[in-house]
Amino acid sequence: MTPIYLLRATALKAASLLLVLLGVSFLTFLLYFFAPGDKALAIANARYNGEGSTSPQLVEQIRLETGLDHPFFVQFYNWIFDVIQLDFGLSLVSQEPVSEILMSQLWETLELAISSLVIGMTLALTLSLISVWKPKTLIDRFAIAVSSVGAAIPSYWLGLLLILLFAAELQWLPAYGTGSMAHLILPASALSLSVLASQTRLIRSFLLEASAAPFLEALKLRGVGPKELFFKHIVRHAFVPFITMLSLELAFLLEGAVIVEVVFARGGIGSLLVHSVMSRDFPVIQCIVIFSAVTYVSINSAVEIFQWSINPVSRQA
Repeated sequence: MTPIYLLRATALKAASLLLVLLGVSFLTFLLYFFAPGDKALAIANARYNGEGSTSPQLVEQIRLETGLDHPFFVQFYNWIFDVIQLDFGLSLVSQEPVSEILMSQLWETLELAISSLVIGMTLALTLSLISVWKPKTLIDRFAIAVSSVGAAIPSYWLGLLLILLFAAELQWLPAYGTGSMAHLILPASALSLSVLASQTRLIRSFLLEASAAPFLEALKLRGVGPKELFFKHIVRHAFVPFITMLSLELAFLLEGAVIVEVVFARGGIGSLLVHSVMSRDFPVIQCIVIFSAVTYVSINSAVEIFQWSINPVSRQA
């Protein structure tokens, strides 16, 4: 890839990222604005724990303080103008900077997502390699069964089963909370099943496609052995789509960790989002939505640019 082509591709991706962020911000603000219920009352109840102090005067004071008395476009303009300056404002409930709240919870989600990705990808890669190396055997059928069954089991349902067995019945592991490696095992296991199921199917198909490449016959005629042919050529040929799916899977996991964090009562962006929605803490909600959009689009754009740089054919797509 020439520097000019790379620069143009990066500029186009940056422009698309800005459009996506603007669209996501507007839609989220629109849904929040027209959501039922009194937002000022919900904020007052969350801020003061609903201890009988939510008088009409206090609710009206909060409405004026947060600008909820302004029309839709005025509220959106005031908010987006600050966001452009990377100022996400203060939480309507705790009065803390939104960016600090997000960063304090980000590590919990990253820890869960990366742990699930490592577990799921390691098992999927191992199972796929053995499956393709020994086709039409018991391990091959097992890989197909895992990818089918795992795709049909929701992470939250598996999480509840793991809590019932390992926490309630056997009492080997804690059922909820954070703070130690033991608290991470069950939620990471529940979330990694979706990675194992989807990636086993994809990696296996990548390897099978690479096994049918025409150049392999020429290598066989040159006397290349089966092991060298498989590990040096077939696996390397399937490496590019594998890296692509690895990157995108991490973006999906950062979003999919929301339900698992709630099931296991963990800290993290997912739990923060649920609590913010319940308390109508819009600045926190919007910051989390924008962070998710930036993460997904940035990873997706980086993967596409990586593909363009190493695969000339993909540039014409």
